[in-house]
Amino acid sequence: VDGALVEAVKLFQERHGLAVDGIIGRNTLAEINVPISQRIAQMELNMERRRWMPDDLGERYVFVNLADQNLKVVEDDKTVHTARVVVGKPYHATPVFSDKITYAEVNPFWTVPYSIATKEYLPQLQKNPGALAAKGIRIFSGNREVDPWSVAWGSYSRGNFPFTLRQDPGQQNALGRVKFMFPNKFNIYIHDTPAKALFSRAQRSFSHGCIRAEDPFALGGVLLSRDGWDKQKLMSVRDTDKRRVIKLKDPIPVHLTYLTAWVNKDGSVHFRRDIYDRDTVLAKAIANHRRQQL
Repeated sequence: VDGALVEAVKLFQERHGLAVDGIIGRNTLAEINVPISQRIAQMELNMERRRWMPDDLGERYVFVNLADQNLKVVEDDKTVHTARVVVGKPYHATPVFSDKITYAEVNPFWTVPYSIATKEYLPQLQKNPGALAAKGIRIFSGNREVDPWSVAWGSYSRGNFPFTLRQDPGQQNALGRVKFMFPNKFNIYIHDTPAKALFSRAQRSFSHGCIRAEDPFALGGVLLSRDGWDKQKLMSVRDTDKRRVIKLKDPIPVHLTYLTAWVNKDGSVHFRRDIYDRDTVLAKAIANHRRQQL
C-alpha cells in the first residue's frame, strides 16, 4: 500500500508543478487542501485566457507557459521538444504576448539594461571603479570605450547616468552563449544562462523578465533545423567564442502564455501556483463586468 501511496503522491505533485519526491510536505499539503470550488473557478479563468489566444497557434511554434515555467516546441500538433525555463520574478513579471522568432545569436554581447546598470552596477563602481572588469563588462560613452578609473562615479546617480555597460561574450555572460530573438517592445527574449542550478528547482521565477532556457543548444538545434543547423553545429560556433547571428528563413511564432490550469491530451488536469497574482486580478475584472451587465 505504501508504494502505491507514494506513487499517487508523486503523480499529484507532478500535476501541480511541485518537487516530485513522494513526500507530503508543506507545499504538497497546501495544494491538497485547495477546495474543489476554487479549482473549478481556476479552470474557468483559464478557459477565458484560452479564448484570448488565436485558435490557430501555427503549424510550428514555441509555447511558453510562465505559470508552469516550461517551454515546448510544437510541429503539426506534436510536441517535438520541451525545456524547463526560468521566468521573471513577481516584481519583474514576464508579460504575456505573441511574436515571431526571427534570429538567433551565438556568443552574444549583453547590453546591460539601464535599470540594472544604475541600481546594481553603479553602486559597485562607486566603491571600486575596477569592479566590473572581472565580469567582462566594459563601459561606453556613445561608441567610445571609457576607462572606469577616469570617471568620478560619485557624481552620477540613477537620474543622470550617461554610460552604456556591455558584457563581452563568454562563460560568465548573463545571457550565456546563445539567445533567440523576437524583437518586441518589452525587450523580452529567450536565452542561455550561466546560472544552471536554478533549473533543478520546482519553482523557477528568478529573472528580470527574460526567459532562460535549459539546454538552449538543443532548443536551437530544433528551432534552426530547417536552416541547416543542429545542436553540434551550433556548439562548434559557440566554441569559437566569436559572435554569430543566424537569421531564420521562416520566422517561428512564439506564444508567451500564463495558464494556471489546463488539460493535457491524455485527459490529465494540471494546476499551477498563481505566481504573479494574475488569477486574482482576472477574477475581479470578470466579477466587475458581470455586475455591470446586471
